[in-house]
Amino acid sequence: MASSVSTLCSMNDFTSKASIDAILAEINADNSSILSALMKELSKEVVVVEEASASELMLKEVRSDDEAYEMYNDYAFRKGFSIRKGLIRTSRRTGLWIMRRFLCSNSGFKDVKKETLRKYERSELRTGCTAFIQFSITNEGVWTVVRHNMTHNHHMIPADKRYLLRSQRDITGEQLKYLSSMKASGCRVSDLLRAMRKEVGGSPNLGFITADAYNALAAEKAMKLDGKDCNQLIRYFAQRQSSESDFYYDFELDEHGHLISFFWRDGRMKRDYEYFGDL
Repeated sequence: MASSVSTLCSMNDFTSKASIDAILAEINADNSSILSALMKELSKEVVVVEEASASELMLKEVRSDDEAYEMYNDYAFRKGFSIRKGLIRTSRRTGLWIMRRFLCSNSGFKDVKKETLRKYERSELRTGCTAFIQFSITNEGVWTVVRHNMTHNHHMIPADKRYLLRSQRDITGEQLKYLSSMKASGCRVSDLLRAMRKEVGGSPNLGFITADAYNALAAEKAMKLDGKDCNQLIRYFAQRQSSESDFYYDFELDEHGHLISFFWRDGRMKRDYEYFGDL
């Protein structure tokens, strides 16, 4: 179309009317094709999924944030979507919660400005979905469903794949304790998970995926250190020194009180050095 306009603008006064008509026809044809492509793009099917014709959760009451989350999460599993926690509103006078909202996990869009460059990027699954549920909270601690938007702009997950939804996955305390104790006994986590899947009749009945198991074990280990691994290490050395006469340790701190180096030696190390001149 740009070439046609350029040709039209560069014509002299002796150009015939027939030539001008031909060029205008070409321009109109180009515009028509652009408009046709645009209309085709705009006319693509927009996915609109309604959970139901009427809400089954409206005016239902619960007593805590956990109960509210579980109620909506159970409902979402039956419908085929995942959820996450949303907005909280507090009272300016008392500081107590007066409103709580839970969202479809596809709600909103990722803030790309805050994203750091990574070698492997996660797939973007958010679609700007507007589905949510909202609770009003009284001073007595009664949570009541007052709003429930049931419109999604994405397809629901089939029943045989819903166990993979993030909000539907969870490791129970018994499962974590079993994994932790068996791992401490020398068993590989992959073998333990394979046995657990076989015992419950497959992955859909297990309740979590492999990544969840490794994350839970790592979190449990971090909790044992209580975020103060340096202090934990020094306490451990002090306990050994009090119970072992030939145990010795020392450490060095910088001007800010941060641990920069430490040394420790037990009785066997001392004897090996005396006999062989090596640790």
